[in-house]
Amino acid sequence: MNLLKKGAALAAGALLMLPWIGALPAFAEQPNSVEDELNDGTFTYELVDGSYTITHCRTDAMMTELPELVNGYAVTAIGDQAFIGCTYISDLKIPESIKRIGDSAFAGCTSLETITLPSKLTTLSASTFFGCTALKELDIPDGVTYIGDYCFYNCNSLTSLELPSSLDTIQEMAFAECAAIDSFDASKCSKFTFSDGILYTTGKTEIIRASTKLAGDVYIGDTVTSIRPGAFSLCYDVEHVFLPSSVTYIGEDAFGYCKGLKSVDFSYGLNTIDDIAFKFCTALESVDLPSSLSTIGDGAFYNCQALSKAVIPESVSSIGTGAFLSCPNLKQVSVPGSVSSIGDSAFGFSESSSTGEYQPVPGFAMSVFDGSAGHKYARSSDIEFTVVDRSLKKVAFIIIAVGAIIAAAIFAVVLMIRGRKSASAAVKKADKEAKEASEDENYKGILDE
Repeated sequence: MNLLKKGAALAAGALLMLPWIGALPAFAEQPNSVEDELNDGTFTYELVDGSYTITHCRTDAMMTELPELVNGYAVTAIGDQAFIGCTYISDLKIPESIKRIGDSAFAGCTSLETITLPSKLTTLSASTFFGCTALKELDIPDGVTYIGDYCFYNCNSLTSLELPSSLDTIQEMAFAECAAIDSFDASKCSKFTFSDGILYTTGKTEIIRASTKLAGDVYIGDTVTSIRPGAFSLCYDVEHVFLPSSVTYIGEDAFGYCKGLKSVDFSYGLNTIDDIAFKFCTALESVDLPSSLSTIGDGAFYNCQALSKAVIPESVSSIGTGAFLSCPNLKQVSVPGSVSSIGDSAFGFSESSSTGEYQPVPGFAMSVFDGSAGHKYARSSDIEFTVVDRSLKKVAFIIIAVGAIIAAAIFAVVLMIRGRKSASAAVKKADKEAKEASEDENYKGILDE
């Protein structure tokens, strides 16, 4: 899998599209099928329940308004992908007759700067404005209750939005990779709040989207349990992130392209780091993962160029495909025996930006347990490795235990030589109890080790 395009691939999968990269077929005039379909040379309409839905628009079409009536029928909907890749539209007014706009309706309209939405609209569907990189002005109507997945993904000119009082749902990645997003007016919302540059759900339990103007140290409050997908993506100037123990989940692309991020203070409590969560964090130097972590997703630390240290705890059971792909300064990794699944190219490989081919990282080596998933991965990937045998730990434990006993005996002899023979019975008893307590403590310490 080519993780260089992982984010785009995931989004494209959600869209089932991206044909705007090439030209869509022009819908030339065709014979109409009586009433059900109509083509006027610019739009294709479909008659549904007594009104028309715009199903397609020519990609070279230019207009500023959409029709309200066609052949005596109201135009009440815009279908899925209807205007996808229409790159000649810059300003558009959608008539009041429109009640529904479908998935990816305006995706890839890269010249679209402003759009006026109808007041009766209740839903902004998945990927509606995906990749509308010029979009900078949009009023969400009162009455909209739902903003779908990837709705404003990669809308790089969008700086602010006012959220209507009716809004109660914002789905995953709705504002991900919006390079200029700075603020949200959530003053009318009961379900969301914007504070100190971060948009939260009410109660500040989930972070939905952070301002790309955030810089320096970012301290996450201890009410937060989840950092949503794409929440801090493209926050270039964030340098250090401090996570509380309340955070259990870091979503897909949560810190993607945070190129100034140098460190993350992971606290105990974190369970999941999702796919491409820290992709292209090129300044991130080390990751000391907490002993509560279970899952490291696909490409989680993909292309972290400065990463030279990664501590993986015994709690981790799954490491995804390409989790540490293209981390050329990461030369050594110890994989604990708890890991039962390791995806392809998780460690020890870099991906060529020009060809997409994977090449071994020079000097990379692994420390693995005999017969473990790490052992199998290293062998199958032809990576240099050393095997940690559990029996060696047992031998080391015995040696340390025997040494502690001998040291205690020598200590007792020294005390006797110094005249402790004349000590009272009470003192002897106290010394014995203290020595036994010390030995117990040492023994427990050895067991812990």
